[in-house]
Amino acid sequence: MSRAVISPAIRRFISAKLVSVPFWEGILLLRSRPGMWTADELAARLYINGPTARQLVGELQRSGFAAADQDGIRYAPHPDLAEMVEQLAGLYSRHVVEVTKLIHASADRRAENFANAFVLRRDE
Repeated sequence: MSRAVISPAIRRFISAKLVSVPFWEGILLLRSRPGMWTADELAARLYINGPTARQLVGELQRSGFAAADQDGIRYAPHPDLAEMVEQLAGLYSRHVVEVTKLIHASADRRAENFANAFVLRRDE
């Protein structure tokens, strides 16, 4: 797939908003069914453990993709995120490998930048 298939806007969205593939898959899962999901349901469908699913619920809520309460979590994206989710969902259904690689690359860059913040440098 050429770089032109994934628009610069989608690339920026992935880089800025999607922390991992399970995070993205969680968004897609919530989007697929109206109503509430429990953390245990997300864990089972995403093949992650319960504590990771509970952490994911918090991340999805804090990042503006979902609303959560004591009953669970539901898809409720902030309006400026909803259109990008729709665009990326369509692209993802046709180019899963390429989009997944881009999500991983963005996460790797964030981790590297974080690690570099702790490198001691001599003043020159």
